[in-house]
Amino acid sequence: MQLDPIDLRLLRVFQAIADHDGFAGAQAHLGLTASTLSIHLGNLEKRLGVVLCQRGRGGFRLTGKGRQLQAAARRLFLAMEDFRAEAAALRDRLSGELRLGVNDNTLSDPRAPLSEAMRRFAGRDAEVHVSLTVDEPGELTAALLDSRLNAAIGAFPRKVAGLAYSPLYGERHSLYCAAGHAFFDRPDAAISNVAVATAPLVGRSFDLERDLTLIGAAAQAATVDNMEAQATLVLSGAYLGFLPDHFAAQWVRQGRMRAIRPADYRQTLPMQLALRSGAARTPVLEAFLEDLFAANNSLENVKVKP
Repeated sequence: MQLDPIDLRLLRVFQAIADHDGFAGAQAHLGLTASTLSIHLGNLEKRLGVVLCQRGRGGFRLTGKGRQLQAAARRLFLAMEDFRAEAAALRDRLSGELRLGVNDNTLSDPRAPLSEAMRRFAGRDAEVHVSLTVDEPGELTAALLDSRLNAAIGAFPRKVAGLAYSPLYGERHSLYCAAGHAFFDRPDAAISNVAVATAPLVGRSFDLERDLTLIGAAAQAATVDNMEAQATLVLSGAYLGFLPDHFAAQWVRQGRMRAIRPADYRQTLPMQLALRSGAARTPVLEAFLEDLFAANNSLENVKVKP
């Protein structure tokens, strides 16, 4: 298949459909009607002579050939972005795309360097489109491995082959309860280890073993995959749960939440930069990393109030 502008357009439409698991998400992403998407997809299948997906009452599903083309198209467009960035670097100007990921609810942490890094990066002579994804560690890891992200910042309790990790800063977490919970008005000295271990706990799916081990619990009563969901269940007054101190501070100030025996149940999660091991770094990514570490170093002595 020789590529021309029409073929590239069809491939971009297919990639949007495949990445969004059907037409609904691709419609919003591309601003095209379902009938137009269907026509483009049909034209691409005719060009290739293969069926790329199954669609009907059973829902949307890529065929084996469709999954192969999805991966090939992703490699093609990433290579095109890298070429544009390297070509732009010939005239000493950054150009291209920067795809970043970060854990949810880090914004309220004065120690988090991403906003300061982006301030520095925006001051460069550059034509760079930045996309920022907020997600839990497992999803950020998957996006890095299949090249949807250039870099991600977060707590990665499970290290995986194919990624390299660099330490940035520590995020302090404490065990919290809210108004209405049996512990809320009870002094810390009157809350035993056994009482904590047997109280209903809302656990984070991405760091569950650490949470359970720290309080000596056998299992969690509820599971969440992000911090907002964690805070929602803690605020119900029915559960204990670990939250970043900077994130919980707003409810602590309102008198709606308190930390339980912080000297015993406080933990610091290492926040790290994750990159694909051995992947070529574009000038855009190199410039961002320079700004990120400079920002991180400038915030090294910032203290987070409990």
